[in-house]
Amino acid sequence: MRVSRGRVAIAVALVMVIAVAAVPTLVAERYTDGPGGAEVGHARLDRGWEFVYHAVRLSRGARLPSEDFAIVRARSAWAGPPAVAQDVELVYSDGPFDVPVPPGGTAPPPERRRAEPLSRLGWVVYGRVRGGPLQMIGLLDYASGRVAWNIRPLEATP
Repeated sequence: MRVSRGRVAIAVALVMVIAVAAVPTLVAERYTDGPGGAEVGHARLDRGWEFVYHAVRLSRGARLPSEDFAIVRARSAWAGPPAVAQDVELVYSDGPFDVPVPPGGTAPPPERRRAEPLSRLGWVVYGRVRGGPLQMIGLLDYASGRVAWNIRPLEATP
């Protein structure tokens, strides 16, 4: 069976259009896994392109453009008792979210059970509180480098 060049060109163009439309969604899903991650999903290809827009816009002049900068900032902000920073994760979010507390973890005070990001990209800071399990202890703004949410101050231990 002989296939014309026109049909091959149409098939290649169709595959390229689908790839260009879907790739941003696949990339965005990597940054929505953490606490407060935005709903992207395969059915909403526009959300992937929205992620690209925000990522490019916020990256210009960002104070914490890489994991290295973010972990240095986190370790200085959460350097000692009761919370000690150990790791960071870049998360793309779309608004305030409930702070997750793992089993055996330390819950934040009631007035700070929701974290409110300063922009769409933020570094979730993970650490241990009083030697407990690894949990979210802070949120750093990607663009400004400011602390957007902090688990401290915590109530005194009994």
